[in-house]
Amino acid sequence: MSSTSDSRDAITTGRPRKSAVTEPSNLQKIAQDWSEELHETDVYPFLITASIQRLSLYIERQFVEVARDYGLGAGDLRILLVLARSGPDYALRPTDLFRQLLITSGAVSKQVDRLVALRLVRRATHSSDVRIQMVCLEDRGHEIAREVMHTITTSFCGLEGLSRSQNAKVVSALELLLHTVESVLDENGGEG
Repeated sequence: MSSTSDSRDAITTGRPRKSAVTEPSNLQKIAQDWSEELHETDVYPFLITASIQRLSLYIERQFVEVARDYGLGAGDLRILLVLARSGPDYALRPTDLFRQLLITSGAVSKQVDRLVALRLVRRATHSSDVRIQMVCLEDRGHEIAREVMHTITTSFCGLEGLSRSQNAKVVSALELLLHTVESVLDENGGEG
């Protein structure tokens, strides 16, 4: 089977390709090893970060594959997704984009340039103030964003297999983690 068909299978079934996944890690064993090394220090914060990093790698690989199916980079696709949920005008300032995506203004500018060339977005001026530049989602960009969100919500990394109550617990835990990390970053002026 080719790597392209492997990628498409991973996207449609929600299961990562075998070559994309290494042996499962035993986080409890890793934590025990570190606890012994650090004389029984509580290593749960490490377990949390190690788990999130590992999940992030798997999810990003799948997201990149989804983006490639549309001839896009992952960053380009993220811009389409942010614009698609900004309705009903489906338009944002470049500043809004880089703040929401936590990337630089230069990165947003390059990604918007690519999306303009592909006719997935267009640049325009704000309806009430010509000094304000806007990035507007075109119909095809909106269509791609909706298709991708359908994929992510129905067949992406196996997450669709979680029950509603499991989803609620995971989201609640993630919100707690985000709030905790962002609070510390805010207190330190954006630096952890």
